[in-house]
Amino acid sequence: MLSFFLVLAQAPVTQAAPVAAPAAEVSAPASVTAGSLTVLQGSMMAWNRGGQLEGEVAFTVRNSGAPDRVMSISTPAGPSGTISLQVARSGAAVSLAPGDMTVAGANSDGTPGLSRVTLGLTDLANGMPMPVPTTITVRFETAGDVTLLARPVSPAPAP
Repeated sequence: MLSFFLVLAQAPVTQAAPVAAPAAEVSAPASVTAGSLTVLQGSMMAWNRGGQLEGEVAFTVRNSGAPDRVMSISTPAGPSGTISLQVARSGAAVSLAPGDMTVAGANSDGTPGLSRVTLGLTDLANGMPMPVPTTITVRFETAGDVTLLARPVSPAPAP
């Protein structure tokens, strides 16, 4: 066992090329309330698919009022791809049909409705080290615009 450890300790260390840091420090709240919505748990993931950097940002919406709709999502992390939405129904996550951007409203017992929204990102080769903390700006039909922090949840992909 000791010899195995020594072999690992002597293996050459590969270091990624340095990547320029983002121009400014990311500053946004971890959760935002707008109307009956609380938007929280922002996250960012990135991966390398055949040399193309891709990823996603995601967040949770807790809604204590009437259903609302996601009109748009943007992030400086990269160009936007597909938006998908899941809602909690009877304790299970249910994916909505493509194009249905309705976040769940309050449940019949008065508890907040929960929705998980993800936004696929494409062409992340924009000079930002990936993944890094970033922001997500969401426009809701009724609640308006909110911006929250998205924290990285995966290691950076290989260059």
